[in-house]
Amino acid sequence: SLVESNKPSNILELSSESRREAAAEMLDAGKQRHRRSIIDVTLTERTPLQNPASIQKKDYTLIIEKLDKTVEPIFENLPFQQSVKRRKTCRREWKNQILSGTAQLPAIFLVCLLNLMISIPFGVSYFPVGWKTASESVSTDVSEDDVNGVFPLDNKEALGIRMFLFATVIGQLAMTFASRFANPISLQMVENVPFYHALAFIVIKEQGYGMDALASLFFLFGLSSVFVGLVFYTLGKLELGKVVYFFPSHVLVGCIGGIGVFISFTAIEVSLDTSFSLDQESFEYLLRNFHLFGVVLGFEVVLRILNLMISDENGHSKFPLFTPIYFCMITPLFYLGLWLFQINMETAVDAGYFFPASDVCDPDSFNCDNRSGWMSYFNEDLVAVWSVLDLKLVSWTVVIKSIPTIVALTAFSLIHVPINIPSFAISTDVDADMNAELIAHGYSNVFSGMFGGLQNYMTYSNSVLYAKSGGVGRKSSITVVILTIVLFVVGPTIATFIPRCMAGCLLLHIAVDLVLEGLYDSIGSYDSWEYFSIWAITLVMTTFGMTAALVAGLFSAMATYAIQSITYHNPIKGRMTASTLRSSRWNRSVEALSVLEDPKAGRNRILILQLQGHLFFGNVAQIAGGIKALLSRAKNTDEEPVVIIIDFTLVVGMDSSAAHAIVKLKKVMHQTFGVEVTIFVTGTCEGFPCEYALSQELAKSIEVTGVVDWNDISESHQELTRGSITVSRDSESLDASGSIKDIRFSNKVCESLDAALIFAEDMLIARSSKILSIDDDLRYDAFQHIPCRILTLDEEEAVAFKYLSNLCKNTLEHDVRDLLSYFKRELYKFNDVIWTQSSESNSAKLLLSGTVMSHLDGTDTTEEVHRGNMFGELGLVEGMARLSTVVCNSETALVYSLSRESWEIIRNEKPRVARILDEIVIRYLAHRVQHVSNRIFETRCLPI
Repeated sequence: SLVESNKPSNILELSSESRREAAAEMLDAGKQRHRRSIIDVTLTERTPLQNPASIQKKDYTLIIEKLDKTVEPIFENLPFQQSVKRRKTCRREWKNQILSGTAQLPAIFLVCLLNLMISIPFGVSYFPVGWKTASESVSTDVSEDDVNGVFPLDNKEALGIRMFLFATVIGQLAMTFASRFANPISLQMVENVPFYHALAFIVIKEQGYGMDALASLFFLFGLSSVFVGLVFYTLGKLELGKVVYFFPSHVLVGCIGGIGVFISFTAIEVSLDTSFSLDQESFEYLLRNFHLFGVVLGFEVVLRILNLMISDENGHSKFPLFTPIYFCMITPLFYLGLWLFQINMETAVDAGYFFPASDVCDPDSFNCDNRSGWMSYFNEDLVAVWSVLDLKLVSWTVVIKSIPTIVALTAFSLIHVPINIPSFAISTDVDADMNAELIAHGYSNVFSGMFGGLQNYMTYSNSVLYAKSGGVGRKSSITVVILTIVLFVVGPTIATFIPRCMAGCLLLHIAVDLVLEGLYDSIGSYDSWEYFSIWAITLVMTTFGMTAALVAGLFSAMATYAIQSITYHNPIKGRMTASTLRSSRWNRSVEALSVLEDPKAGRNRILILQLQGHLFFGNVAQIAGGIKALLSRAKNTDEEPVVIIIDFTLVVGMDSSAAHAIVKLKKVMHQTFGVEVTIFVTGTCEGFPCEYALSQELAKSIEVTGVVDWNDISESHQELTRGSITVSRDSESLDASGSIKDIRFSNKVCESLDAALIFAEDMLIARSSKILSIDDDLRYDAFQHIPCRILTLDEEEAVAFKYLSNLCKNTLEHDVRDLLSYFKRELYKFNDVIWTQSSESNSAKLLLSGTVMSHLDGTDTTEEVHRGNMFGELGLVEGMARLSTVVCNSETALVYSLSRESWEIIRNEKPRVARILDEIVIRYLAHRVQHVSNRIFETRCLPI
């Protein structure tokens, strides 16, 4: 169809534009011809006997639908048409990219302008002000603490500005390719300026002011950056990002306040072009040259007033861009002031309102040197950032002396990232990966340090401003890098025409914000000791420097922990007697219960104390004093404790001083207050939370007449057991008839509070029962230690009768025997499943010997069922499915089982006997409600 059209047969003879037009016309002609053929075929198929003129509208609709499905795909797949589509798509993508790039230009230029503005005040503050260039006057009076010497290079300010921009460029490149954020902005870590001065003082004191001193200083700058980068990378690689959150908050706030004071001094030094300290001479010089600092102070006061006027009720500015715009307007406003007061540039420069001129341009005449164009910027000063680093001139003595300062700088550098990254993630509504960002900061600082550069980090304020201005993506970030490189070349020249008041105002504004954040905004957020520590750290940093401040912060953190642990955290959480907090052993005999309920010799003679928190040398005296006071008040009264249980379940840690003090307290309780038994609860099977062998020390007996050590239990079967109290047959505690005499007990260590309560109650029963015959009650309690085969069936039934009688108090004996007659004997072996969870409840069982374990499927929740207890009675009475799985947990377990068939007979024919099982269910449920474990003081549960 294309060849048969009216266009020339050789279409290549036409021009490119004509070829495109001819191809388009031929394509349209081919579409029309193919469309007509399809219409003809379609009409012939649908209406072979009709006149085409009589075709209905609905037929044309079907034809158009068929054309859309056949003609268009054919022509769209032609090579020429695909080429046209690719060109259109390419043009559209380029158009979108141009529009997107144009939309991001304001954000890019704004960030680069901020980089230049910030580089000027901080770039000129990297070196002590007293380290002046040869063109500046140098004082001959040099004291030990002052710096007054000739800087080995010209254009010290230009060198500092390029140091700032170089670190910023490296950081921006690393963030562009390593950060997970779409719009991070990197900046030199300006908060570390105090450390740079500290390193400079060390170098000058050792090497003087020459080129070798500058080489050593730059090596220390690079070494500290590498240290910071390696720490960041290691933390991120090991996924230890949360470690950086462990710095005490008030220590960081104190450091922030101290940095604010230091930067305020730097603002005065930059404004006056001289060093400043808290002495009379410095203040006199400030007053003589107040016209220089007064301009800075005036701009800052106006900015504060304007910010106050445009703030909302929460104190936040309604116009976030106002402050950076204000700083941009300081320079033109200053030039306007010079014009209004008719002050020429030469006078302003001589008066100290501008930075020293560079070799390229002179602000006095606005003339550059005789070199033409861009070549005037490419001189030896451009590469001075790297040329001064000569390893042959580095003093390794200086490096060794600087290690503490570098360590302090590294530690302080870690505080910015955990603040900036989460804050920026919240502001941009993205998920932050702290470990990935730490790795990115590791790359940026290591690469910067390898070339002698300073530390850098992702700055929060500039990143938020860049994101809100539309900056996003790698291309715009690379553009920021390119423009910052341009500023690296021409920035020092631009700085020559920037008045000192702009740099001083920016430094003073940042300093005031930091001081307010550290000393004012923290009021009410910290207690009195923490707030005192904030002021102390700020004053130490102002007086003695950063390293001393971090050491003071370390001591402050330890002192704060000790004081707060004593002041706010009472190590004794609560106390009560066993009359309120009872054990889980509820199926005791009537005789045993009468002993425990005796007001003079029962449970109220058991005192329970629960400790909490971290026990150390600072609060262990409070524990000892509190316990002694309790015992003193109860002495010679009916509530004088016979047994003291000290629960360590809620204790999270204990130092050796506290452990030794607890051992001494045990002796005092026995020897001074006459406590017979002290029981200590570890709360876990791992023992006490300390390295000291406290369990062994606490379990030792105290040398008191008549005391028997109940932890030293014979493993022989030749022993007598009363509950948890065990006595050997050959012990002096037994008389000739084999009965337990009137004895006193000593100490024990238990894993749980319930076990301690059971032991204490058993001890009271054994202590009150003067004659416990082997052939009487003791035999039944010792049944777990005697092989089942030596008992006859009658003896087993006697044991079962006793246990069942203990479960149903105030019940007639013949009713209990009648109920027991329906039970059948069953024997289980280890790991035998008695029933499974959700199975049908068809029996209730009484455990005579051994133990069984009940556990919930799908969980780690287990509960041990001890001898003398009945289990499964609730399901049998209520007809509900089993609530747990029960498994034999001992070598053998002997049970007496009541089947559902027998239960139905009892319920229908003997309702009074059936009432016994109902009472067991009710009593057991009441016990479950009343019994609480060692969380009694937290749950505030009380017996019903």
